Amino acid sequence: MDVERWRLRIYAVGFLIADALYLAAHGAARGTVFWVLALGALAAIVYGTATGRGRWLRVGASIFIVLAVAVPVVETAFNKAESLALAVAEVPVWPQLLVTLVGSRVLTAECELEFAELWRNPGRGAAAVELQSTPAAVALGAFLTLVFYLTVPQLMPLEAGQPSAILVSAMQGGTFVHSTIVFLFFVILAVILDAIRLHVADRAVLAAFRRAVSAADLSAAIPHPRSIMVGKLAASGHTRAARILTQAIDMMAGERAASDPLTALSYDGFRDASRRFVRTLLPFLPMLGFLGTVIGLATAISELPHGISDATGRSFDVSASLAGLAIKFETTLLGLMASMISSLALNLLEKREAEFAAACLLAVDGALKSERKGPDA
Repeated sequence: MDVERWRLRIYAVGFLIADALYLAAHGAARGTVFWVLALGALAAIVYGTATGRGRWLRVGASIFIVLAVAVPVVETAFNKAESLALAVAEVPVWPQLLVTLVGSRVLTAECELEFAELWRNPGRGAAAVELQSTPAAVALGAFLTLVFYLTVPQLMPLEAGQPSAILVSAMQGGTFVHSTIVFLFFVILAVILDAIRLHVADRAVLAAFRRAVSAADLSAAIPHPRSIMVGKLAASGHTRAARILTQAIDMMAGERAASDPLTALSYDGFRDASRRFVRTLLPFLPMLGFLGTVIGLATAISELPHGISDATGRSFDVSASLAGLAIKFETTLLGLMASMISSLALNLLEKREAEFAAACLLAVDGALKSERKGPDA
């Protein structure tokens, strides 16, 4: 736990440095409300870090991240009535990149520490504990969105007449719906990336369990696999790998405690809550795409009756008026693409997680067989 606390403190110090750079770059000539929010958020971050009160740290970091993205990026896009992509190109956003990236790490580390403490001491009464931090996903999603709008124009220049022009135009769309789809996609991707991080940590626990079993096979006294979990791997008790290994060991040895089913259900509840959040967001991607298309079509069609004929009675070329309607389907294209990519990434992750659970059961089975055979078998 001391290592986790120090890691959180290091991230918090880095976040404060990023905040100071942001204020130096964009804080000049800002109003009273801006500075009250900024200084209040900084005070909450310092207080939460110094006292170990994660709620204050979480609230302060979240407020400052929202403030950094809103001023001046969103502010510029709103005042000039232009797309978020153009606003990112006009405003120096390197301070926002630092704030959102380091801030996401602070929120992730704080969430992991709170969950580990709750798991080791369920009676501590902590509130708003998550397996995966939602504010961290939003912060990382904002970071990825800024990077996306910075790099796409350079990596995929818009060239008229090229088949990829429609795709590039959709990704750089100038409406609020375009930006919302892009941001929501990266928030979902951030949750999936955090789940991958947890999966990698679980694999490290399984690898450590296998190494301990292999080392025991070479020794004169072979410990029961349960002793490995409560000994060398005790610090990893809050991970999914430890839960699966411990439950499998107790089932095979016939020593399952009465509290173990509740422990398994509680962990699955935290994990299912994170997945439910992702699966709730996924349908919004195509729905937002259809919404943008419907709004665009309604606007275009409402203008048609005014241009069917001119004052001299000459007919009007309706096809020319409808020539720009193709662009109205960009949001649908963008939403469908984002939905397909997100769904594929989530399904691949869950496939790997299911395979990992089976590998844990095989590892326990092999460990128990080695324990029964002894070193001389």
